[in-house]
Parts: sequence; structure tokens; C-alpha cells
Amino acid sequence: MTRFYQETTKDYHSSMELESHLGTHIETPYHYDDDWKDILDLPLTAFIGRAVVLNLDIAPGAPITAKELDAADGGRVKPGDIIILKSPYHCIPFSNDPNDKRPYLCRESADWFVAKKVKCIGFGDSAAIEHSVEDACAVHEVVMPEDITFLEVMQNLDELKSDVFLLVCMPMPIKGLDSCCVRAIAIEGVPGFCE
Repeated sequence: MTRFYQETTKDYHSSMELESHLGTHIETPYHYDDDWKDILDLPLTAFIGRAVVLNLDIAPGAPITAKELDAADGGRVKPGDIIILKSPYHCIPFSNDPNDKRPYLCRESADWFVAKKVKCIGFGDSAAIEHSVEDACAVHEVVMPEDITFLEVMQNLDELKSDVFLLVCMPMPIKGLDSCCVRAIAIEGVPGFCE
């Protein structure tokens, strides 16, 4: 929930209450464990870098396993990359739709991300992290101690022209913030970030 209060004074300042998991947002390890890193504990490089879209060839409603990730990767993923997951199945995230056919993250996919040493896992409306409490907890418990973040509820992924690009998603630098809405920006064609 977001509330915006426009002041009537002439200096045009505003007060705002903001939910940290609103719209497209980045989740830090502190989201899951009070002893892990929050927004301010992570370096700025955690929120900018080479992004690789993994187009999953997967059955509807299936767990995302190492087999599907390896096939989508094709050897492109490098340590420190941001991974963006896409599939042919779409559903509004966190809607509890009984017809949801999105593939979902599980412990095996989490182990793959850690082995590849990625720094962020992103997805829009075609991959799920909320399939079950057991799977969601397993993914958080495996990747977040490695300072891997989640970039959730991404928008406009179908407008990308390239599967490899520079991604920028800067959160507000506030101590104790577990998650923050961001504007995720894909910059295509930047040398060193497009192959």
C-alpha cells in the first residue's frame, strides 16, 4: 500500500508511506533473516550488472530444475550475473490463481544459482517463487546466505530485443530496509554487457 500526501505549503515537500514489496522490487537477504544483509549492507554493484534472460523450455506448473536451467543457459551465465527467468506461462504473481501454470523455483534451482555464483534472480509473471511455503523457504535459505537478491514482479520483459544486457535497479539507500521498489532499467547494446 502506498499513500502520498501533497503538502499545501509553497515549498512543495511531500510525505509518503511506502510498502517495501510494492510492484517491481528487490529483496535482500535481510528479508528472510535479521542477521543477513539489508539494502545498505550490499554494495551498489549488487544492483547493476550483466543480465541474462533464461527462456525456459518447461512443462506447465513444473519445478525449475538444473536440466531446464542448463538448457536455457547454454553456457552464457557468468559469475556475478543477474538472471532473468521467462517461460511461456503467465499469471499475476501472488494471486493464488487456481489456473496458474507458471514453473516454480525450488531447492534444485537455488543450488544451480549458487553454483553459478549469480548475484540476483529476476522474474516477472512467468516464473513463480510462491508455489509452496516449502519451496519458497528452501530457495531463500539456499541463495540468500550467499548475498543473492531477488528482483520480483518485473515488467515489460517481452519488449526486450536482446537476451543479454546491462540492468540497473537501484533501491533507496535506507538502513534496515529488507526490500525496496525499484525501476528496473535494461540498457541494450553496451559493450561488455551484450554478449
